[in-house]
Amino acid sequence: MNLNENRYLLFFLPLIVVKYSSADTVQPFHSSEESVNSQFYLPPPPGNDDPAFRYDKDAYFRGYAMKNSPRWKQAAMDADVSVENIAKIFSPVVGAKINPKDTPETWNMLQNLLKMGGYYATASAKKYYMRTRPFVLFNHSTCRPEDENTLRKDGSYPSGHTAYGTLLALVLSQARPERAQELARRGWEFGQSRVICGAHWQSDVDAGRYVGAVEFARLQTIPAFQKSLAKVREELNDKNNLLSKEDHPKLNY
Repeated sequence: MNLNENRYLLFFLPLIVVKYSSADTVQPFHSSEESVNSQFYLPPPPGNDDPAFRYDKDAYFRGYAMKNSPRWKQAAMDADVSVENIAKIFSPVVGAKINPKDTPETWNMLQNLLKMGGYYATASAKKYYMRTRPFVLFNHSTCRPEDENTLRKDGSYPSGHTAYGTLLALVLSQARPERAQELARRGWEFGQSRVICGAHWQSDVDAGRYVGAVEFARLQTIPAFQKSLAKVREELNDKNNLLSKEDHPKLNY
């Protein structure tokens, strides 16, 4: 990683509240400059007078009404994108162990995709639009108050968490296609958690899903990604790493 990339990442560090130091040890599949420019292809977020903004506000208040519910608590869990927490969330969904000992390539993949989807792919649009987050506008608390000071300084559009969750679900589905429907559902809910948490507008999440899909397509062209994916596929389909059906989650959505 060159000096310009490090400066770029330091500027966008608030994009996702995360233990970035662990992700920074993983060699990225491509540089930030090689990402598809999200500011170019995404439409602007809805303005305050746009009818679509009413949709955003309605979605926000539906999410806020879930405060302190099990779904609100799930949103708080989803807000933590440390590799340890993401492994805990997605391991039962993919139906296999994810840890640095048994599945080291998969462990690294989780961190690499955070860089690619959560940071690089969303950065240009976030910087350009610097959209105010809903909890700031309404002076409400989110599902993770400890993140709020950082989030206040970061643009809301598009959602980096959502881009990451979408990208991760798609890549894990490549490795374990028999779990594709479960992964697709969990990836969707991972993004929707950002609305329920109060950290993002619905249109931020909708845009984040598209950013994740664009980054997924970008990665398919990169030999280093394909090589890593082959190792991930091998790890997640190793009979010694598979979880029993009893360990698969009962999804509560």
